[in-house]
Amino acid sequence: MSASTAQVSPSGAPPAATATSSKRSTEPLPDAAAILREASDTVAQADSVHLSLLVIGNVENMAATAVDADVTRSPAPAARGYAKIAYRGAPAYVRFVVSGGHFFVFEEGGRWIDYGPAGDLYDAAGILSPGTALAGMLTDFVDPEVESRELVDGVHTVRITGQISADTATRIVPQLRPGKRTSCTVWIQETGDHQLVALKLDAGDDAVQMDFSNWNAPVSIAPPRS
Repeated sequence: MSASTAQVSPSGAPPAATATSSKRSTEPLPDAAAILREASDTVAQADSVHLSLLVIGNVENMAATAVDADVTRSPAPAARGYAKIAYRGAPAYVRFVVSGGHFFVFEEGGRWIDYGPAGDLYDAAGILSPGTALAGMLTDFVDPEVESRELVDGVHTVRITGQISADTATRIVPQLRPGKRTSCTVWIQETGDHQLVALKLDAGDDAVQMDFSNWNAPVSIAPPRS
């Protein structure tokens, strides 16, 4: 496997944010459950998104520690981009495609090599799966609370904290393997379609940060040729 010169550059955790907002600070914060439901509906109807993922600390068995990729679920779940993975004891940046549930890596000589089930590294293509993944996570919050308004990468958001079930957390990041509820923070666009802008899943002292952009932008991913 060859290391790519492309940079995987997902934003850190928490995402770059300021307390400024289009809303006056004196206005009441929105209802957490309501805005989570609206965000879930938006995600459930989405066909594509750009994902930037970063592992903070050390999540056991998480082979991909950074991902920057376009994701689509139409006509079938697929993803393409760059990932930082461990290879021969050192981190390497690789160009990858997830197609048909498998993780393909582009290697020297112009070959795509099938590295087996995408879940063994990270199955980015699964985050838009209908009825599960991100949409399901947003309606699984226990005791959600809107903590503040924040401007995240130019988007006016509300930050919501709470907990989600271990089962829901593993649908987003299977390698977390929590034995109980997991602390989760999401940043959701306050107005408009209430798009999901970012989320952070805690795993003890470690965490996985995911940033989202370009919802429903045209994405076409062809299966790689060996």
